Amino acid sequence: MGKGKDTRKYREKLKDPYMDKNSYRDPTICPGCGLIFHQKRWLKDEKIAHRLKDQGVEFNRKDCPACRKIKDNYPLGILEIEAEYVKTKREELKNLITNVTEREEWRNPLERIMKLNFDEKRLYIETTTEHLAKKIGNSVRKAFGGELKITFSDKQKLIRVYLKE
Repeated sequence: MGKGKDTRKYREKLKDPYMDKNSYRDPTICPGCGLIFHQKRWLKDEKIAHRLKDQGVEFNRKDCPACRKIKDNYPLGILEIEAEYVKTKREELKNLITNVTEREEWRNPLERIMKLNFDEKRLYIETTTEHLAKKIGNSVRKAFGGELKITFSDKQKLIRVYLKE
């Protein structure tokens, strides 16, 4: 086969209903977590907040998309892990999940864990973005092993990540 154009049809990209940038005026501060919407981005930067306050800029107050998803219980990522190591390596799993979440939240402060529940051999996580659920699933698989299955919803922006031993 040559290097011709890829003619596969791609399904329409689904939108995150909480990410309407037109509903936030610059600058907006989230009263829940302190993120700042400035220059069309959500930032976790106290220096910008202080600089804007010193300039006498008046802040709008409105919950950020992540805080709204948490309040509405509207996850975009669901991760389920069923494995023996959930019981035996609980602390290592918590540390790995914390490290991945902190790294991704530094890149995009709207990526957060909404719920995290441990059972005997099962771990259940809900996230505010699909990317974070997928990233955690891949990191856990790489560290502890297992078979990873990723399913995207056709009707809404949602990812389900299953990891089984």
